[in-house]
Amino acid sequence: MARQVNAREVALLALLEVEQGGAYANLALKQVLSRYALGEADRRLTSELVYGSLRMQAALDHILAGLLSRPLAKLSPPIRHILRQSTYQLFYMERLPEAAVVHQAVELAKRYGHAGTTSLVNGVLRALLRMDRYAILPDESDPGAYINLTLSYPRWLADYLLEKWSVEDAIAFCRYHNLYHGIDARANTLCISRADLLRDLVEQGVVARPGIYAPESLLVEEGGGHLPSLLTQGKFLIQGQASQLAAHALNPTPNSRVIDLCAAPGGKATHMAQLMQNTGEILAVDLHPHRLHLIEENAKRLGISIISNLVADGRELPAKWRGYADYLLLDAPCSGLGVLGRRADARWRKQASDINTLAGLSFDLLAAAAAYVKPGGYLCYTTCTVTEEENEGNIRRFLAERRDFRPVPMTKLAELLPEEQDKQAALSGSIQLLPQRQAVEGFFISLLRKFHE
Repeated sequence: MARQVNAREVALLALLEVEQGGAYANLALKQVLSRYALGEADRRLTSELVYGSLRMQAALDHILAGLLSRPLAKLSPPIRHILRQSTYQLFYMERLPEAAVVHQAVELAKRYGHAGTTSLVNGVLRALLRMDRYAILPDESDPGAYINLTLSYPRWLADYLLEKWSVEDAIAFCRYHNLYHGIDARANTLCISRADLLRDLVEQGVVARPGIYAPESLLVEEGGGHLPSLLTQGKFLIQGQASQLAAHALNPTPNSRVIDLCAAPGGKATHMAQLMQNTGEILAVDLHPHRLHLIEENAKRLGISIISNLVADGRELPAKWRGYADYLLLDAPCSGLGVLGRRADARWRKQASDINTLAGLSFDLLAAAAAYVKPGGYLCYTTCTVTEEENEGNIRRFLAERRDFRPVPMTKLAELLPEEQDKQAALSGSIQLLPQRQAVEGFFISLLRKFHE
């Protein structure tokens, strides 16, 4: 008979897979959960332990450092993660019984360590029960340390944000990504209205409400566990609320010809197909064949027939595509700082040098994309980041080099934004959406039109 495994042990196995196997947290968790029959409550607990321990790792390590006689990194990986996830429970999950947290940690230490490490885990956690995390972690009087250790972000990122923004904006940005904001989705208006989709979701036990800006958007607040089975019906797609604004900014018309560069997994391509009423042509381009399969699967599920795929480097499309597009969308590869909340481990996988490296790659794609747009056509450049180098900087450089392109108003997008300041930004041709201001993921959108030189 197989040994019983509880939520905390499953979380430990997933955390070890992230560290030792290099797996992304969401994939490691999905794989580990598939091996064990946990109830819904235990699955939720496992997910929170994995994501919470990774997200708050800097804070947890700082708390633990004061109680250990040797560096945390010197402990074996299982004991290190047992301490982290247990500290997370004691300091950030107040609804859990403290005695149960300590007991389960000690039992795990017995299984994955030895008598000495078991005693260490027991002693450290009992000492933590007598401590106040607010007395250990820095407060806002030292913004850099506060973002780095209390809010748990890499120090380089704390320094970058504080250099670019006010202290208030930098802290609010980081706090936003530490909170759960529900699951964003987009109604497939080719087959159902948002109102009817919301009604269907409620009938299935899902708590959802209309999204903020895009008319197809909705936010799932509770009952997300029901979504996988509902997705197969083709009535909606998971997509960020700011991301949904890209298609509206470009606003392709029915029967037009569209190129979507860096298109996988197909959220924007399928959204444009909806706006085009599934008429015309969309060429979805991506460098990775396995990712293009995701577009095929999404299009098939949503009943979309106008998307064709091309495996290619967007910087070097065949000559036949020059001057082809009435509309071109480039969702450029970027540092992803606007969507840090979606993957708990993402913040630890990035480094300061990524910003300039990716800004250069994105600019090369933007420069190449210009050739694929016909005179009179439109080019929409988007990223899911907030850095000036990757966003406004690339647009300024591009316009300086390409006199045949000019910014144009994003009229449709402006109609969807309630704040006058945001409307004016959209009408100027570029807008930077920020979590702490618009309550969506960080996202940049710029619309350009090609004229004869």
